[in-house]
Amino acid sequence: MDVSLTDHHFSEQAGFYRTTAQLAAAICSRRAGKTRGGNESDVELAQKTQHGRFLYINETRAEAKRLAWIGARGDGMASIVRQRRLNAICNEADLTIHFPEIDSWIYLVGVDDERAITKALGLPYHRVRWDEAQKIPRKFTPTILETLLPTLLDYGGQLLLTGTADRKMSGLFYEVTRSDLEQRRPGWEVHHWTLLANPYWGRPKLISGQWFVVWRYDDKVHSGPHAEDEIAEAVRVCRFEQGVLGLQKLLGGPAVAPLDSPIMRRQAEGEWTREDSNFVYAVNKVPEWKITYAPPRYRPDGFVDIPAALADLPGGKDAWRDYVFALGVDLGFEDPFAVVLWAWHGHDPKLYEVASWKRSHLDSDDQAGVIRAIREHVAVSVVDADAGGVGKQVVRGWSKEFVTRYNLPILEADKQHKLAAIQTYNADILRGLVQFRLGGMLLEEMKELQWATIVDGSGRMIEDPTMDNHCCDASLYSHRRTFQFRWTPEQKKHKPGTVEALAREEAELEEDYLDDLDDRSYFH
Repeated sequence: MDVSLTDHHFSEQAGFYRTTAQLAAAICSRRAGKTRGGNESDVELAQKTQHGRFLYINETRAEAKRLAWIGARGDGMASIVRQRRLNAICNEADLTIHFPEIDSWIYLVGVDDERAITKALGLPYHRVRWDEAQKIPRKFTPTILETLLPTLLDYGGQLLLTGTADRKMSGLFYEVTRSDLEQRRPGWEVHHWTLLANPYWGRPKLISGQWFVVWRYDDKVHSGPHAEDEIAEAVRVCRFEQGVLGLQKLLGGPAVAPLDSPIMRRQAEGEWTREDSNFVYAVNKVPEWKITYAPPRYRPDGFVDIPAALADLPGGKDAWRDYVFALGVDLGFEDPFAVVLWAWHGHDPKLYEVASWKRSHLDSDDQAGVIRAIREHVAVSVVDADAGGVGKQVVRGWSKEFVTRYNLPILEADKQHKLAAIQTYNADILRGLVQFRLGGMLLEEMKELQWATIVDGSGRMIEDPTMDNHCCDASLYSHRRTFQFRWTPEQKKHKPGTVEALAREEAELEEDYLDDLDDRSYFH
């Protein structure tokens, strides 16, 4: 048995791959040694675990083969087995490694949809290592947690996530490793290191009795000789020059990628940053206090508590009776069914989110039940529902059914000129005229939803298809139906008998008299 596969790991690398935590994540810079370290650790554990079951996951099978089977420099798991001549069978067709003496297996897979995730994660494992975890779409999070976590119970197994910060800032990896510690998903042990910790980019070496700094796999000399008390600083300089500045050069140099630029902060420092993220909605450009007014209200069963939410509207407990309401719906089954309820008042220029909510796998009866449950509390004259994409068949096929069978007034949402509608919506957000629920499903989606880096066939910008937009769409549909912009200031009431009250009464009588004269001239 070869027990030296991980002896050379540097402290940060060793600390992560030797953790006993069941849920752990490592957010690193590029070229920090996270994949190589994981490959070596998996092989070492697999070759000494009786009936071991180890799973490596990447976005695609091709990525799994390139990074973890072969490796960047022949340091993939199959490469390690062959180089070390370990007693294992490598099956390249299936991307599996089997240690027959102890019946221990390593499986490498790519997963790009929920079916593949369910298939891959359905078995119990000693360790699941998900590489490039920043690519996991947010919509996969429930499937991953619901399918995988129970399987860790069998062996007391681990789920390890490794990745680098990206501009999407969305999904399970972001939730676990985000910079604001109080907002992180609880229960995870989080590690962080960069390429400056990786000896590949610089390490001391004694050559002919003198200290030199070398780097790369072939001990290329960077500087030296150095005095012993200078070698630590010389190593730091080497790692910075060869690693950080080398990465900067590849990204376009200082003019394109300054050291404090968002791309360098992500790629070289492993830091989440929103600075150049291309968000669809403008909520990240406005202080949170300016666009929020209350927390979300939920019942014990998880559905929105409409009466409690209505009581939050400005004006007091029963003030909501003077408000007008609009309901937007985004239909879906695999993708979540989402609803957003808006409220506005004739004397207030602001639009208020009463509630936002979404859930997957609701059939038409369930969806109608949700709409009816909201309309039992507030008068919503028309419900705007998504009639495009997958929802098109549902809404257009069921719109009459919703009216006749469910007695619900469903109107197919207007999805033309969506970009213009978003711009109008954003203008209201920037002026603080839209008030969201702090921590609600709608605002959380808006904080993350970004434009895709590609455009559609017509050259138009499209929303990133890997990110949730269901509450956003529902809110956009109904935003078009709101009329808070027609508000008028409430007239100040004067005490009866005062000069002001008499003057106002005189003006109203004069206005009525002139209106009466106009009516007579029209009919005669």
